[in-house]
Amino acid sequence: MRKPYLGVAREKASKALELLRKMGLLDASLRPARRGHTVFFPLREELPDEALRALKEALGRVELGEMEFEPRARPAGLRELLAGRIPGELLELVPRSFDVVGDIAIIELPDPLRPYGPEIGRALMEIHRRVRLVLAKGGPIRGDFRLRELVPIAGSGPTETTHREHGCSFRLDVAKVYFSPRLSYEHARVASQARDGEVILDLFAGVGPFPILMARRREVLAYAVDANPWAFHYLAYNVVLNKVRGHVVPLLSDAREAVERGLKGVADRVVMNLPEKAREFLDVACEALRPGGGVIHFYTFAGAPEPEQEAIRALVAGVEEAGRSVKRVLAVRRVRAVGPFRWQVAVDAEVI
Repeated sequence: MRKPYLGVAREKASKALELLRKMGLLDASLRPARRGHTVFFPLREELPDEALRALKEALGRVELGEMEFEPRARPAGLRELLAGRIPGELLELVPRSFDVVGDIAIIELPDPLRPYGPEIGRALMEIHRRVRLVLAKGGPIRGDFRLRELVPIAGSGPTETTHREHGCSFRLDVAKVYFSPRLSYEHARVASQARDGEVILDLFAGVGPFPILMARRREVLAYAVDANPWAFHYLAYNVVLNKVRGHVVPLLSDAREAVERGLKGVADRVVMNLPEKAREFLDVACEALRPGGGVIHFYTFAGAPEPEQEAIRALVAGVEEAGRSVKRVLAVRRVRAVGPFRWQVAVDAEVI
């Protein structure tokens, strides 16, 4: 498969591998290649400028380009393992993807597969040896805290786990707080934009992946707000766990109330990862920015035919209603599909 690559001298390969993994840029489905004294690592996509600068700073001379990589040998897929264990006509309904949070797997099963949940869960654990508990989604995400029912189908133990990404550890209970491992790249992408000396405000922080990663990488002060008491509990725990006390300040509060009570005009950068309701809080984000402006990382849901443009229009309209304006859009990207012809979209914008 032809992919973009990062090439480094062989003696710096281990360090490059560690950095690419932490930044969520390595395409782990492909094998690195070696030619002479240079090792080439396959990348998920072209390197953002911020990531390239950080890699050059850490590694010195690097080489960029595109080349063919060989796929890694894969274990048997879930459908292959289930052949003969569930009715053949149901194999096509077995999901191709699922989430792994720490040592817990979470899978969505269509109704016809639910009687075979334990068999599917056991097969999943055969593929992922570190998984000790498999949960099936019992319904859609509901409520202000974005939670859903989770039904155990295989394995054992509590729904509390420790998830690791980008060199950080996050303790959480998957039944009590919202956390998506599919946002790992977003956590790293946004964190790479933070600068020393900035004040960060995460309006919907959850267990802290955005502010904690920023504080691990830069000298920042981050206010992390969440209204879910369990999220706040784990957020405070993770601040200590990741050694960022004094750099990340957990706040148990509604986002609007937190800004009203003391965070007006303090932030250089605001993170708004609550796509269901972020549009309703754009006035809050604008109020939290310094008088001279700053950057908003805005997440929303948008549909075909132009989800990126729909998301930008929503951001611009909300900012203008709040009495500010978007000076320029820094980046816009589809984060993930959330339904037929509908996506979660991220927009980074400079607001004045």
